[in-house]
Amino acid sequence: MPREEEKIGPVKATRENLYTADRLELADNADKLVRAQWVKIMKLRIVREKLNECYSREGVNHIQNCRALVERYLKDLPEARMDGTPPMFKKKQES
Repeated sequence: MPREEEKIGPVKATRENLYTADRLELADNADKLVRAQWVKIMKLRIVREKLNECYSREGVNHIQNCRALVERYLKDLPEARMDGTPPMFKKKQES
């Protein structure tokens, strides 16, 4: 039976428990990142559907009447992409 001092002392590092909390936190952060990116993609999809409806509804005048939706779609397009890599693991681009 282990003595009381052994239970209180530091935990011996093994493969199973090494950095478990850090790995769980990284996985949780990656999940949050993916959820946030997914929300951006779904918002862009809604804007695209509204833009398609506007094109169909306005016909010849779609250039004037759908301009706000086009500008919003083009503004949000570069940000709406799926990338599940946490920022700390992304490779730094050399300039």
